[in-house]
Amino acid sequence: MEYTVRNFPDPEGDSDFITEIEELKGCSAFGDNPEEALKEIEIALELWIETAKKYGKPIPKPKRKIVSEPQKRFNVIFPESLMQDVDEYRGKHDMKRSELLAATAEQFISSTH
Repeated sequence: MEYTVRNFPDPEGDSDFITEIEELKGCSAFGDNPEEALKEIEIALELWIETAKKYGKPIPKPKRKIVSEPQKRFNVIFPESLMQDVDEYRGKHDMKRSELLAATAEQFISSTH
């Protein structure tokens, strides 16, 4: 798994564990122990990505992969109303503009091949 995984004791539980994938908002799993939670997150990851694809939502890349790839900066001009929509969407999904635009471009390009 290339995504950033956090595995920690449930602060509200008796002795169970929570595992989350940082890049995928809301992708989490639970288990009686750390190993079980890590097994469960594999299923949660598959379902999260499947659901995102089904509803046409962007799928963030793993941070490690993004960090290791060279990045280029460029300027984009949008109509003000579209920029407001972009900012509203990225705010709800805790994304930067560049992350949203990159994920959207990648999804569009991969869907046309």
